[in-house]
Amino acid sequence: MKKQYLATAIATILCAPQVFAQLEFNGFGSVRASYSDSDEGTPPFTYLDEGEVTFKGESLFALQARGELGEGLSATVQLFAEGRDDFDVEARWAYLSYQIDDIHQVHIGRLANPIFHQSEYEKVGYAHNFSRLPTAVYSDFEFSTMEGISLNSQFSLADGDYTLDTKLSFGNWDGGLFLSAIGGEVPLALDQILSINLTLSSDWWKVFAGVFTAEIQAEQFDQSVVLASVQPGIDLAVAQGATASDVNNFINGLGWHEKDGLYWFTGFGIDYNNILLDAEYVSYGVEESSDSTNEGWYVALGYRFDQFVITVHAEEQTQEIDYSEGLSGVQSPILLATGQTFIETLGQPEFDAVGITLRYDFHPNAAFKVDYISGDHTRPDIGDYSIMSAGIDVVF
Repeated sequence: MKKQYLATAIATILCAPQVFAQLEFNGFGSVRASYSDSDEGTPPFTYLDEGEVTFKGESLFALQARGELGEGLSATVQLFAEGRDDFDVEARWAYLSYQIDDIHQVHIGRLANPIFHQSEYEKVGYAHNFSRLPTAVYSDFEFSTMEGISLNSQFSLADGDYTLDTKLSFGNWDGGLFLSAIGGEVPLALDQILSINLTLSSDWWKVFAGVFTAEIQAEQFDQSVVLASVQPGIDLAVAQGATASDVNNFINGLGWHEKDGLYWFTGFGIDYNNILLDAEYVSYGVEESSDSTNEGWYVALGYRFDQFVITVHAEEQTQEIDYSEGLSGVQSPILLATGQTFIETLGQPEFDAVGITLRYDFHPNAAFKVDYISGDHTRPDIGDYSIMSAGIDVVF
């Protein structure tokens, strides 16, 4: 089906020479060799093979075409392929843009979902000084795109001394969500995605914040994951006299279906006299459910000299287990114990890491990067881990 859509899009362009003449092409890519090692034999990232060097897991390419249609209207398509997906090509972005005035621009179609500050460009390795953005924050969410509309605005403040960039977005997404607790994907959808991102910047600093909410559609997740996992506990509780009302409260409390997802972030960046300091903190989860709140952060300190940038960073992702939201109102001790075990299992993965990255801009459009990170992961099949990588990021 994706190939059919791609063929249709290409045929449309080729059959419209007046548009083709105004097409602008650009793109980006990364070719990276990665090696991972861990105490228990499983790498922290599913796309890496423990103990082996791979050029596939973190390599990618994207080609973006933009057609200027005149009078402020344009069309953009981004074709994207990752090594971890066997370089299968997908139309990651496909949208129309309209420049309302010098300040406001509206986009409609398949867009980037701006979950956190750099989510829109996290795949563009050349745009940052890491081999990969810290995964404690940028953990490669499946819903990094959405179908909807966004309004981008840029305001000049205090006679141009400050710039305020804002982004308002609304849309939907449906697909599959990978859960490490079950080692697989489950169908999921996000309805009524609403987000706002704000960035205030000057010559050498910026501060930013944003929030993203959505209604979770997870009926199959509730049936195949939640209910299937806790059914033995329900059966035992009913046999011991648990009421139907208590069982319903228990199931509804653990489920995700039609619950609200809440994501928010804040942070800052400094680039002063070749000293670089960046930090970001994020918090997210499904409210009033078995999904305990996730918290992630990173802090990075770098120094630029000539064509080189050296960066050291620390990162951490935690999930503080909270029984109160999912199990509030549940009376049966058996149901409480069953629910607590399920919540703990679902919220098990936590990790931290420290790393160092060297970037060398050997070409105006290319950067060579080598990095090493090490950390500890609470998943019992990982434990202590390390990742080494070297590669080239390009833009064209």
